[in-house]
Amino acid sequence: MFEIIAEDHLGRIGRLRTRGGRVAETPLFLPVINPVTQDVPAGWMRENLGAEAVITNAYIILRRLRDEALRKGVHGVLGFDGVVMTDSGGYQVLEYGGVEASPEEIAELQEEIGSDIAVPLDIPTGLCSREKAEESVERTLRNLEATIEFLRRRGVRRCLWAAPIQGGIHLDLVHRCANKEREMGFDLYALGSPTPLMEEYRFDKLFQMIYAARSAVGFGEPLHLFGAGHPMIFPFIVALGVDMFDSASYILYARDDRYMTETGTIRVEKLDYLPCCCPICSKMSAAELKQLPRNERIRMLAMHNLHICFMEVRRVKQAIRDGRLMELLEQRARSHPSLYQGFIEIMQNEDLLRLMEENAPISGRRGVNLYDEMSLRRPLVRATRRRLLENCLAGRGRGGEALLLPETLKLSLEKASRLPENLDILFYGSPYGLIPLGLRYTYPLSQTNYPKALLDECLDELIAEAIKQFEAAGYKGAYILKPETRRLEIFEKELARRLRELGVEVRELESLKELMSGSGGGAGRNV
Repeated sequence: MFEIIAEDHLGRIGRLRTRGGRVAETPLFLPVINPVTQDVPAGWMRENLGAEAVITNAYIILRRLRDEALRKGVHGVLGFDGVVMTDSGGYQVLEYGGVEASPEEIAELQEEIGSDIAVPLDIPTGLCSREKAEESVERTLRNLEATIEFLRRRGVRRCLWAAPIQGGIHLDLVHRCANKEREMGFDLYALGSPTPLMEEYRFDKLFQMIYAARSAVGFGEPLHLFGAGHPMIFPFIVALGVDMFDSASYILYARDDRYMTETGTIRVEKLDYLPCCCPICSKMSAAELKQLPRNERIRMLAMHNLHICFMEVRRVKQAIRDGRLMELLEQRARSHPSLYQGFIEIMQNEDLLRLMEENAPISGRRGVNLYDEMSLRRPLVRATRRRLLENCLAGRGRGGEALLLPETLKLSLEKASRLPENLDILFYGSPYGLIPLGLRYTYPLSQTNYPKALLDECLDELIAEAIKQFEAAGYKGAYILKPETRRLEIFEKELARRLRELGVEVRELESLKELMSGSGGGAGRNV
Protein backbone atom coordinates (compact mmCIF):
# COMPACT_ATOMS: atom_id res chain seq x y z
CA MET A 1 0.00 0.00 0.00
CA PHE A 2 2.77 2.46 0.89
CA GLU A 3 6.33 2.45 -0.43
CA ILE A 4 9.03 4.91 0.71
CA ILE A 5 11.30 6.03 -2.13
CA ALA A 6 13.32 8.88 -0.57
CA GLU A 7 13.96 10.14 2.97
CA ASP A 8 15.44 13.19 4.69
CA HIS A 9 15.27 12.97 8.50
CA LEU A 10 11.59 12.23 9.22
CA GLY A 11 10.43 13.70 5.92
CA ARG A 12 9.93 11.25 3.10
CA ILE A 13 8.69 10.82 -0.42
CA GLY A 14 6.45 7.80 -0.80
CA ARG A 15 4.11 6.08 -3.20
CA LEU A 16 0.59 5.35 -1.96
CA ARG A 17 -1.48 2.73 -3.79
CA THR A 18 -5.20 2.44 -3.05
CA ARG A 19 -7.25 -0.75 -3.13
CA GLY A 20 -8.74 0.43 -6.40
CA GLY A 21 -5.29 0.68 -7.99
CA ARG A 22 -4.93 4.48 -8.00
CA VAL A 23 -1.46 5.76 -7.12
CA ALA A 24 -0.35 9.08 -5.63
CA GLU A 25 3.01 10.38 -4.47
CA THR A 26 3.55 11.74 -0.98
CA PRO A 27 3.97 14.31 0.51
CA LEU A 28 0.46 14.65 -0.82
CA PHE A 29 -1.62 17.82 -0.69
CA LEU A 30 -5.38 17.28 -0.92
CA PRO A 31 -7.45 20.40 -1.61
CA VAL A 32 -10.80 20.35 0.18
CA ILE A 33 -13.69 20.19 -2.30
CA ASN A 34 -17.26 21.04 -1.42
CA PRO A 35 -19.13 18.39 -3.47
CA VAL A 36 -22.12 20.69 -3.99
CA THR A 37 -20.53 24.01 -4.99
CA GLN A 38 -17.02 23.01 -6.24
CA ASP A 39 -15.81 26.62 -6.19
CA VAL A 40 -12.75 25.47 -8.12
CA PRO A 41 -13.58 22.19 -9.90
CA ALA A 42 -11.53 19.15 -8.99
CA GLY A 43 -11.07 18.43 -12.68
CA TRP A 44 -9.46 21.86 -13.17
CA MET A 45 -7.01 21.07 -10.37
CA ARG A 46 -6.15 17.76 -12.03
CA GLU A 47 -5.60 19.33 -15.46
CA ASN A 48 -3.86 22.57 -14.46
CA LEU A 49 -2.01 21.68 -11.26
CA GLY A 50 -1.40 17.98 -11.61
CA ALA A 51 -3.48 17.31 -8.49
CA GLU A 52 -3.24 13.62 -7.65
CA ALA A 53 -5.80 13.68 -4.83
CA VAL A 54 -8.63 15.71 -3.31
CA ILE A 55 -10.71 15.36 -0.17
CA THR A 56 -14.45 15.89 0.14
CA ASN A 57 -17.13 15.56 2.80
CA ALA A 58 -18.99 12.25 3.07
CA TYR A 59 -21.64 13.73 5.37
CA ILE A 60 -22.56 16.43 2.86
CA ILE A 61 -22.80 13.76 0.17
CA LEU A 62 -25.00 11.64 2.44
CA ARG A 63 -27.38 14.53 3.15
CA ARG A 64 -27.50 16.20 -0.28
CA LEU A 65 -26.05 14.00 -3.03
CA ARG A 66 -26.59 10.46 -1.82
CA ASP A 67 -28.52 9.06 -4.78
CA GLU A 68 -26.26 10.68 -7.37
CA ALA A 69 -23.15 9.47 -5.56
CA LEU A 70 -24.46 5.91 -5.31
CA ARG A 71 -25.23 5.98 -9.00
CA LYS A 72 -22.11 7.72 -10.32
CA GLY A 73 -19.60 7.12 -7.54
CA VAL A 74 -17.72 9.88 -5.76
CA HIS A 75 -15.28 10.23 -8.66
CA GLY A 76 -18.16 10.80 -11.03
CA VAL A 77 -19.76 13.39 -8.75
CA LEU A 78 -16.49 15.34 -8.56
CA GLY A 79 -15.42 14.76 -12.16
CA PHE A 80 -12.03 13.62 -10.89
CA ASP A 81 -10.15 10.44 -11.76
CA GLY A 82 -7.40 10.72 -9.13
CA VAL A 83 -7.41 9.63 -5.50
CA VAL A 84 -10.49 10.80 -3.57
CA MET A 85 -10.45 10.87 0.21
CA THR A 86 -13.74 11.38 2.05
CA ASP A 87 -13.85 12.87 5.51
CA SER A 88 -16.62 11.55 7.71
CA GLY A 89 -18.09 14.95 8.46
CA GLY A 90 -17.02 14.85 12.08
CA TYR A 91 -15.92 18.48 11.85
CA GLN A 92 -19.62 19.36 11.72
CA VAL A 93 -19.70 18.40 15.40
CA LEU A 94 -17.49 21.39 16.17
CA GLU A 95 -19.40 23.69 13.83
CA TYR A 96 -23.00 22.65 14.45
CA GLY A 97 -22.94 20.39 17.51
CA GLY A 98 -23.55 17.04 15.85
CA VAL A 99 -24.35 14.98 12.77
CA GLU A 100 -27.50 13.07 11.91
CA ALA A 101 -25.86 9.79 10.98
CA SER A 102 -24.41 6.75 12.70
CA PRO A 103 -20.82 5.47 12.28
CA GLU A 104 -22.19 2.52 10.33
CA GLU A 105 -24.15 4.76 7.90
CA ILE A 106 -21.10 6.94 7.22
CA ALA A 107 -18.91 3.87 6.72
CA GLU A 108 -21.38 2.16 4.38
CA LEU A 109 -21.77 5.26 2.24
CA GLN A 110 -18.01 5.69 1.79
CA GLU A 111 -17.62 2.05 0.77
CA GLU A 112 -20.60 2.21 -1.61
CA ILE A 113 -19.55 5.41 -3.42
CA GLY A 114 -16.01 4.09 -3.98
CA SER A 115 -13.90 6.40 -1.85
CA ASP A 116 -10.21 5.62 -2.18
CA ILE A 117 -9.50 6.71 1.40
CA ALA A 118 -12.26 6.83 3.99
CA VAL A 119 -12.48 8.20 7.53
CA PRO A 120 -14.72 6.81 10.29
CA LEU A 121 -17.10 9.19 12.03
CA ASP A 122 -15.05 10.92 14.74
CA ILE A 123 -15.64 13.54 17.42
CA PRO A 124 -13.08 16.34 16.95
CA THR A 125 -11.46 17.63 20.13
CA GLY A 126 -10.75 21.22 19.17
CA LEU A 127 -9.49 23.53 21.91
CA CYS A 128 -11.24 22.50 25.09
CA SER A 129 -10.83 21.37 28.68
CA ARG A 130 -9.22 18.06 29.49
CA GLU A 131 -12.57 16.64 30.52
CA LYS A 132 -14.13 17.40 27.13
CA ALA A 133 -11.00 16.20 25.36
CA GLU A 134 -11.22 12.84 27.14
CA GLU A 135 -14.86 12.59 26.13
CA SER A 136 -14.04 13.28 22.47
CA VAL A 137 -11.34 10.60 22.50
CA GLU A 138 -13.60 7.99 24.11
CA ARG A 139 -16.51 8.73 21.77
CA THR A 140 -14.19 8.64 18.76
CA LEU A 141 -12.78 5.27 19.82
CA ARG A 142 -16.29 3.87 20.29
CA ASN A 143 -17.22 5.06 16.80
CA LEU A 144 -14.08 3.47 15.39
CA GLU A 145 -14.84 0.16 17.06
CA ALA A 146 -18.34 0.29 15.59
CA THR A 147 -16.88 1.07 12.16
CA ILE A 148 -14.35 -1.77 12.32
CA GLU A 149 -17.08 -4.20 13.38
CA PHE A 150 -19.26 -3.07 10.47
CA LEU A 151 -16.36 -3.56 8.04
CA ARG A 152 -15.70 -7.05 9.40
CA ARG A 153 -19.31 -8.01 8.83
CA ARG A 154 -19.25 -6.46 5.38
CA GLY A 155 -16.22 -8.46 4.31
CA VAL A 156 -14.24 -7.06 1.36
CA ARG A 157 -13.17 -3.43 1.72
CA ARG A 158 -13.04 -1.04 -1.23
CA CYS A 159 -11.46 1.82 0.75
CA LEU A 160 -8.26 2.41 2.63
CA TRP A 161 -9.39 3.39 6.12
CA ALA A 162 -7.74 6.23 8.05
CA ALA A 163 -8.07 6.28 11.83
CA PRO A 164 -8.65 9.84 13.11
CA ILE A 165 -6.48 10.65 16.13
CA GLN A 166 -8.06 13.02 18.66
CA GLY A 167 -6.89 14.53 21.94
CA GLY A 168 -5.93 18.03 20.86
CA ILE A 169 -3.24 19.75 22.91
CA HIS A 170 -3.47 17.05 25.59
CA LEU A 171 -0.55 15.00 24.31
CA ASP A 172 -1.08 12.02 26.58
CA LEU A 173 -4.60 11.70 25.14
CA VAL A 174 -3.18 11.86 21.63
CA HIS A 175 -0.86 8.99 22.58
CA ARG A 176 -3.71 7.01 24.16
CA CYS A 177 -5.97 7.48 21.15
CA ALA A 178 -3.24 6.54 18.65
CA ASN A 179 -2.15 3.48 20.62
CA LYS A 180 -5.73 2.17 20.80
CA GLU A 181 -6.18 2.72 17.06
CA ARG A 182 -3.01 0.79 16.25
CA GLU A 183 -4.68 -2.29 17.71
CA MET A 184 -7.75 -1.97 15.47
CA GLY A 185 -6.18 -2.67 12.08
CA PHE A 186 -6.44 0.61 10.15
CA ASP A 187 -4.51 1.32 6.96
CA LEU A 188 -3.30 4.80 7.87
CA TYR A 189 -3.81 7.49 10.49
CA ALA A 190 -5.10 11.06 10.46
CA LEU A 191 -4.42 13.66 13.15
CA GLY A 192 -7.43 15.87 13.87
CA SER A 193 -8.15 19.21 15.54
CA PRO A 194 -5.22 21.34 14.29
CA THR A 195 -7.30 24.18 12.82
CA PRO A 196 -7.96 26.15 16.06
CA LEU A 197 -4.25 26.10 16.83
CA MET A 198 -3.32 27.43 13.41
CA GLU A 199 -5.96 30.13 13.57
CA GLU A 200 -4.31 31.33 16.79
CA TYR A 201 -0.77 30.89 15.39
CA ARG A 202 0.08 28.33 18.09
CA PHE A 203 2.45 26.45 15.84
CA ASP A 204 4.56 25.21 18.75
CA LYS A 205 1.56 23.29 20.13
CA LEU A 206 0.67 22.01 16.67
CA PHE A 207 4.16 20.63 16.14
CA GLN A 208 4.02 18.94 19.56
CA MET A 209 0.74 17.26 18.58
CA ILE A 210 2.19 15.99 15.31
CA TYR A 211 5.27 14.57 16.99
CA ALA A 212 3.12 12.89 19.65
CA ALA A 213 0.94 11.26 16.98
CA ARG A 214 3.81 10.23 14.72
CA SER A 215 5.85 8.71 17.55
CA ALA A 216 2.78 6.84 18.82
CA VAL A 217 1.80 5.20 15.52
CA GLY A 218 5.36 4.52 14.35
CA PHE A 219 6.61 5.02 10.81
CA GLY A 220 5.16 2.12 8.86
CA GLU A 221 1.85 3.64 7.77
CA PRO A 222 1.16 7.09 6.31
CA LEU A 223 0.07 9.93 8.60
CA HIS A 224 -2.48 12.47 7.40
CA LEU A 225 -3.02 15.91 8.95
CA PHE A 226 -6.52 17.39 8.73
CA GLY A 227 -6.83 21.10 7.94
CA ALA A 228 -3.16 21.91 7.34
CA GLY A 229 -3.90 25.55 6.58
CA HIS A 230 -1.26 27.80 5.06
CA PRO A 231 1.54 26.39 2.84
CA MET A 232 4.21 28.06 4.98
CA ILE A 233 3.78 25.20 7.47
CA PHE A 234 4.04 22.44 4.84
CA PRO A 235 7.83 21.96 5.26
CA PHE A 236 7.46 21.72 9.04
CA ILE A 237 4.72 19.13 9.12
CA VAL A 238 6.50 17.01 6.51
CA ALA A 239 9.74 17.21 8.51
CA LEU A 240 7.80 15.92 11.53
CA GLY A 241 6.59 12.87 9.63
CA VAL A 242 3.30 13.93 8.02
CA ASP A 243 2.79 12.25 4.63
CA MET A 244 -0.57 13.72 3.59
CA PHE A 245 -2.47 16.88 4.44
CA ASP A 246 -5.58 18.70 3.32
CA SER A 247 -6.63 22.32 3.38
CA ALA A 248 -9.53 24.56 2.40
CA SER A 249 -7.47 27.70 3.02
CA TYR A 250 -7.14 28.40 -0.70
CA ILE A 251 -10.86 29.21 -0.97
CA LEU A 252 -11.36 30.53 2.57
CA TYR A 253 -8.59 33.08 2.09
CA ALA A 254 -9.95 33.98 -1.35
CA ARG A 255 -13.38 34.75 0.13
CA ASP A 256 -11.61 37.00 2.64
CA ASP A 257 -9.72 38.77 -0.19
CA ARG A 258 -6.39 37.36 0.90
CA TYR A 259 -3.62 36.60 -1.58
CA MET A 260 -1.28 33.76 -0.63
CA THR A 261 2.49 33.82 -0.83
CA GLU A 262 4.74 31.02 0.35
CA THR A 263 5.53 32.99 3.52
CA GLY A 264 2.18 34.60 4.39
CA THR A 265 -0.87 36.34 2.97
CA ILE A 266 -1.49 39.85 1.68
CA ARG A 267 -4.86 41.56 1.60
CA VAL A 268 -5.85 42.40 -1.95
CA GLU A 269 -6.36 46.10 -1.20
CA LYS A 270 -2.68 46.29 -0.15
CA LEU A 271 -1.36 44.72 -3.34
CA ASP A 272 0.50 47.09 -5.66
CA TYR A 273 2.00 44.22 -7.63
CA LEU A 274 1.32 40.50 -7.98
CA PRO A 275 4.56 38.88 -6.71
CA CYS A 276 3.95 35.62 -8.55
CA CYS A 277 4.36 34.21 -12.04
CA CYS A 278 1.57 31.62 -11.97
CA PRO A 279 -0.83 31.58 -14.97
CA ILE A 280 -3.34 33.67 -13.03
CA CYS A 281 -0.96 36.43 -11.97
CA SER A 282 0.85 36.48 -15.32
CA LYS A 283 -2.32 37.58 -17.11
CA MET A 284 -3.38 40.55 -14.98
CA SER A 285 -2.10 43.34 -12.79
CA ALA A 286 -2.93 44.00 -9.15
CA ALA A 287 -5.21 46.86 -10.25
CA GLU A 288 -7.08 44.57 -12.64
CA LEU A 289 -7.50 41.92 -9.93
CA LYS A 290 -9.03 44.51 -7.59
CA GLN A 291 -11.50 45.62 -10.26
CA LEU A 292 -12.89 42.16 -10.95
CA PRO A 293 -16.47 41.42 -9.81
CA ARG A 294 -16.36 39.80 -6.37
CA ASN A 295 -17.24 36.25 -7.46
CA GLU A 296 -14.70 36.34 -10.28
CA ARG A 297 -12.04 37.79 -7.98
CA ILE A 298 -12.67 34.98 -5.46
CA ARG A 299 -12.25 32.39 -8.20
CA MET A 300 -9.01 33.96 -9.48
CA LEU A 301 -7.62 34.27 -5.96
CA ALA A 302 -8.52 30.66 -5.17
CA MET A 303 -6.75 29.45 -8.30
CA HIS A 304 -3.67 31.52 -7.49
CA ASN A 305 -3.70 30.26 -3.90
CA LEU A 306 -3.80 26.68 -5.15
CA HIS A 307 -0.77 27.34 -7.34
CA ILE A 308 1.13 28.55 -4.26
CA CYS A 309 0.14 25.44 -2.29
CA PHE A 310 1.20 23.01 -5.00
CA MET A 311 4.40 24.95 -5.66
CA GLU A 312 5.38 24.63 -1.99
CA VAL A 313 4.73 20.89 -2.03
CA ARG A 314 7.05 20.54 -5.02
CA ARG A 315 9.65 22.65 -3.23
CA VAL A 316 9.44 20.37 -0.18
CA LYS A 317 9.86 17.26 -2.34
CA GLN A 318 12.92 18.74 -4.04
CA ALA A 319 14.39 19.60 -0.64
CA ILE A 320 13.94 15.98 0.48
CA ARG A 321 15.65 14.72 -2.66
CA ASP A 322 18.53 17.16 -2.11
CA GLY A 323 18.89 16.44 1.61
CA ARG A 324 17.99 20.07 2.37
CA LEU A 325 14.66 19.77 4.19
CA MET A 326 15.98 21.14 7.49
CA GLU A 327 17.55 24.04 5.64
CA LEU A 328 14.16 24.84 4.11
CA LEU A 329 12.64 24.80 7.60
CA GLU A 330 15.24 27.25 8.81
CA GLN A 331 14.47 29.61 5.95
CA ARG A 332 10.69 29.33 6.32
CA ALA A 333 10.88 29.81 10.10
CA ARG A 334 11.59 33.48 9.51
CA SER A 335 8.18 33.91 7.89
CA HIS A 336 6.44 34.70 11.17
CA PRO A 337 7.57 35.04 14.82
CA SER A 338 5.10 32.36 15.92
CA LEU A 339 6.40 30.00 13.27
CA TYR A 340 9.94 30.70 14.43
CA GLN A 341 8.89 29.87 17.98
CA GLY A 342 7.53 26.56 16.72
CA PHE A 343 10.82 25.94 14.93
CA ILE A 344 12.72 26.61 18.16
CA GLU A 345 10.50 24.04 19.89
CA ILE A 346 11.52 21.49 17.27
CA MET A 347 15.21 22.30 17.61
CA GLN A 348 15.09 22.07 21.41
CA ASN A 349 13.22 18.75 21.58
CA GLU A 350 16.05 16.33 22.34
CA ASP A 351 13.93 13.20 21.82
CA LEU A 352 12.82 14.44 18.42
CA LEU A 353 16.31 15.51 17.40
CA ARG A 354 17.75 12.12 18.36
CA LEU A 355 15.08 10.44 16.26
CA MET A 356 15.88 12.73 13.34
CA GLU A 357 19.60 12.03 13.77
CA GLU A 358 18.97 8.33 13.20
CA ASN A 359 17.51 9.22 9.80
CA ALA A 360 19.99 11.96 8.86
CA PRO A 361 21.21 11.48 5.27
CA ILE A 362 24.71 10.10 4.71
CA SER A 363 24.91 11.52 1.19
CA GLY A 364 23.43 14.45 -0.65
CA ARG A 365 23.20 15.84 -4.15
CA ARG A 366 23.80 19.45 -3.09
CA GLY A 367 25.80 21.30 -0.49
CA VAL A 368 24.68 22.25 3.00
CA ASN A 369 24.24 25.89 4.01
CA LEU A 370 24.64 26.82 7.68
CA TYR A 371 23.83 30.28 8.98
CA ASP A 372 23.98 30.70 12.74
CA GLU A 373 23.89 28.96 16.12
CA MET A 374 20.49 27.42 15.35
CA SER A 375 21.96 25.78 12.25
CA LEU A 376 24.40 23.87 14.44
CA ARG A 377 21.48 22.11 16.13
CA ARG A 378 20.37 20.52 12.88
CA PRO A 379 20.20 16.74 13.12
CA LEU A 380 22.63 16.41 10.19
CA VAL A 381 25.28 18.45 12.02
CA ARG A 382 24.73 16.52 15.25
CA ALA A 383 24.76 13.17 13.45
CA THR A 384 27.95 14.03 11.54
CA ARG A 385 29.72 15.05 14.75
CA ARG A 386 28.60 11.84 16.45
CA ARG A 387 29.73 9.69 13.51
CA LEU A 388 33.12 11.42 13.49
CA LEU A 389 33.54 10.91 17.20
CA GLU A 390 32.32 7.33 17.47
CA ASN A 391 33.37 5.86 14.12
CA CYS A 392 36.50 7.80 13.16
CA LEU A 393 38.20 9.55 16.06
CA ALA A 394 37.62 7.49 19.22
CA GLY A 395 40.95 5.79 20.03
CA ARG A 396 42.49 7.00 16.77
CA GLY A 397 45.49 8.74 18.35
CA ARG A 398 46.81 5.80 20.42
CA GLY A 399 49.11 8.12 22.32
CA GLY A 400 50.61 9.61 19.16
CA GLU A 401 50.67 13.14 17.86
CA ALA A 402 48.30 15.08 15.63
CA LEU A 403 49.00 17.73 13.04
CA LEU A 404 46.13 20.21 13.08
CA LEU A 405 45.77 22.24 9.90
CA PRO A 406 43.36 25.12 9.26
CA GLU A 407 40.25 24.04 7.39
CA THR A 408 40.95 26.72 4.78
CA LEU A 409 44.33 25.25 3.81
CA LYS A 410 44.67 23.77 0.33
CA LEU A 411 46.90 20.75 0.90
CA SER A 412 48.26 19.13 -2.26
CA LEU A 413 49.07 15.42 -2.42
CA GLU A 414 52.73 16.26 -3.08
CA LYS A 415 52.96 18.45 0.02
CA ALA A 416 51.08 15.93 2.17
CA SER A 417 53.46 13.16 1.08
CA ARG A 418 56.40 15.11 2.49
CA LEU A 419 54.93 15.35 6.00
CA PRO A 420 56.10 12.95 8.72
CA GLU A 421 54.10 9.75 8.60
CA ASN A 422 53.92 9.53 12.39
CA LEU A 423 51.67 12.61 12.50
CA ASP A 424 47.92 12.12 12.08
CA ILE A 425 46.62 14.98 9.92
CA LEU A 426 43.32 16.62 10.88
CA PHE A 427 41.72 19.91 9.92
CA TYR A 428 40.33 22.37 12.48
CA GLY A 429 37.87 25.25 12.14
CA SER A 430 34.91 23.26 10.79
CA PRO A 431 31.36 23.29 12.23
CA TYR A 432 31.77 19.52 12.57
CA GLY A 433 34.96 19.62 14.68
CA LEU A 434 38.22 17.91 13.68
CA ILE A 435 38.21 16.38 10.19
CA PRO A 436 40.68 13.56 9.37
CA LEU A 437 42.56 14.02 6.10
CA GLY A 438 40.97 10.93 4.57
CA LEU A 439 37.45 12.25 5.18
CA ARG A 440 37.99 15.84 4.15
CA TYR A 441 36.25 15.48 0.80
CA THR A 442 33.29 13.38 1.91
CA TYR A 443 29.68 14.50 2.45
CA PRO A 444 28.81 16.78 4.18
CA LEU A 445 32.29 17.80 5.36
CA SER A 446 33.44 19.33 2.07
CA GLN A 447 30.00 20.45 0.90
CA THR A 448 29.16 22.79 3.78
CA ASN A 449 29.00 26.56 3.34
CA TYR A 450 28.87 28.95 6.27
CA PRO A 451 29.75 32.57 7.06
CA LYS A 452 32.90 33.49 9.00
CA ALA A 453 30.61 35.00 11.63
CA LEU A 454 29.46 31.49 12.55
CA LEU A 455 32.96 30.64 13.84
CA ASP A 456 33.09 33.82 15.92
CA GLU A 457 29.55 33.64 17.32
CA CYS A 458 29.77 29.93 18.19
CA LEU A 459 33.45 29.82 19.13
CA ASP A 460 32.94 28.20 22.55
CA GLU A 461 30.73 25.42 21.17
CA LEU A 462 33.01 24.67 18.23
CA ILE A 463 36.17 24.63 20.36
CA ALA A 464 34.45 22.37 22.91
CA GLU A 465 33.52 19.92 20.11
CA ALA A 466 37.10 19.85 18.80
CA ILE A 467 38.50 19.31 22.30
CA LYS A 468 36.05 16.46 22.96
CA GLN A 469 37.12 14.76 19.74
CA PHE A 470 40.83 15.30 20.48
CA GLU A 471 40.47 13.77 23.94
CA ALA A 472 38.49 10.80 22.58
CA ALA A 473 41.23 10.18 20.00
CA GLY A 474 43.87 9.98 22.74
CA TYR A 475 46.65 12.11 21.25
CA LYS A 476 49.48 13.07 23.60
CA GLY A 477 50.73 16.01 21.56
CA ALA A 478 49.80 18.31 18.73
CA TYR A 479 51.34 20.55 16.12
CA ILE A 480 49.01 23.36 15.09
CA LEU A 481 49.61 25.29 11.90
CA LYS A 482 48.62 28.93 12.23
CA PRO A 483 46.14 30.10 9.56
CA GLU A 484 47.35 32.27 6.68
CA THR A 485 44.26 34.47 6.89
CA ARG A 486 42.55 36.10 9.86
CA ARG A 487 39.44 33.97 9.45
CA LEU A 488 40.67 31.28 11.86
CA GLU A 489 43.20 33.30 13.86
CA ILE A 490 41.08 33.56 17.02
CA PHE A 491 39.96 29.96 16.65
CA GLU A 492 43.54 28.65 16.43
CA LYS A 493 44.74 30.60 19.46
CA GLU A 494 41.81 29.43 21.59
CA LEU A 495 42.20 25.82 20.46
CA ALA A 496 45.91 25.86 21.37
CA ARG A 497 45.18 27.42 24.75
CA ARG A 498 42.50 24.87 25.63
CA LEU A 499 44.72 21.95 24.60
CA ARG A 500 47.52 23.20 26.82
CA GLU A 501 45.08 23.48 29.70
CA LEU A 502 44.48 19.74 29.25
CA GLY A 503 48.19 19.08 29.56
CA VAL A 504 48.71 18.42 25.85
CA GLU A 505 52.13 19.35 24.48
CA VAL A 506 51.31 21.88 21.76
CA ARG A 507 53.68 23.40 19.22
CA GLU A 508 52.38 26.17 16.98
CA LEU A 509 53.83 26.32 13.46
CA GLU A 510 54.19 29.30 11.16
CA SER A 511 54.72 27.07 8.13
CA LEU A 512 54.62 23.40 7.17
CA LYS A 513 58.22 23.72 6.01
CA GLU A 514 59.19 23.20 9.64
CA LEU A 515 57.93 19.62 9.36
CA MET A 516 58.58 18.63 5.77
CA SER A 517 61.29 16.13 4.85
CA GLY A 518 64.40 17.91 3.71
CA SER A 519 63.61 20.86 6.02
CA GLY A 520 64.32 19.37 9.40
CA GLY A 521 61.37 16.94 9.39
CA GLY A 522 61.30 13.17 9.54
CA ALA A 523 60.46 10.60 6.91
CA GLY A 524 57.64 11.45 4.54
CA ARG A 525 54.30 9.64 4.30
CA ASN A 526 52.62 7.68 1.55
CA VAL A 527 49.49 9.41 0.30
